[in-house]
Amino acid sequence: MPHTKETFNNTKETTRQKIKSAALSLFARKGLSITVDEIAIKAGLGKESLSEHYQTKEELIAELIQQAVVISGKSIKEIAGRDSSAEVKIKQITAMMCEMLSNNYVGIDYFMFIIQVSMSDFKMPDTGLFTADMPNPIEGLTRIIYEGQAEGSARGGDPVQLATIYWAAIQGLCCYAITGIPMSPDPEILSRIILKD
Repeated sequence: MPHTKETFNNTKETTRQKIKSAALSLFARKGLSITVDEIAIKAGLGKESLSEHYQTKEELIAELIQQAVVISGKSIKEIAGRDSSAEVKIKQITAMMCEMLSNNYVGIDYFMFIIQVSMSDFKMPDTGLFTADMPNPIEGLTRIIYEGQAEGSARGGDPVQLATIYWAAIQGLCCYAITGIPMSPDPEILSRIILKD
C-alpha cells in the first residue's frame, strides 16, 4: 500500500509525541542535563531519528515549556475568570491539583518539568517562561487570594506568600508522587493553606 501524505504526517506526529513523552518524563525526574541519547533510547528511536524532529535539545525543551505553560495557565486562567466567589475558585483549583496528584502522572511530569526549568539557566527564545496572556501560577492564584481577602474567605497576610506556600505544597506532593509514593491529599486540608477555617 503506498504511503499517503496523511499517513506520513500521522507517523511524523506519532514519533514527535513519543519523543516529547520520553523527554518530559526524563526531564521531570532527572533535570535538563539529560542527553539526546537518553531521550532517543527512552523513546525507542535512533539519535538520528530524533534529530529529524528536533534539531537541538533546546528546541525540544522550548516546545515542552510552551505546552506546559498553556496547559497549566489555561486551566488556572479559566477558573480565575469564572463568575464565582474566590473561595469557590480556590476550591476548584485545589480539586484540580488533587485530581492530578491522584490520577494524572503526565500532569505531575509537566509540573516537575517546569520546576526543573525554573531551577536551570534555560532561557526561552524571544519570550520569558510566562507571559501576560499566560501568567505564572503564583500570579494567577495571588489575584484570586486578593479577591478572597476582600470577600472575607481567604486568610490574612501577604497574598504572594500565601500563593507561594500553596504551590510549594503542591510541588512537595508532586515530588512524593513522582517517586512512586501514592498521594491523594484531602482537598479541604490543602485549601486551608489559603482559606479560613
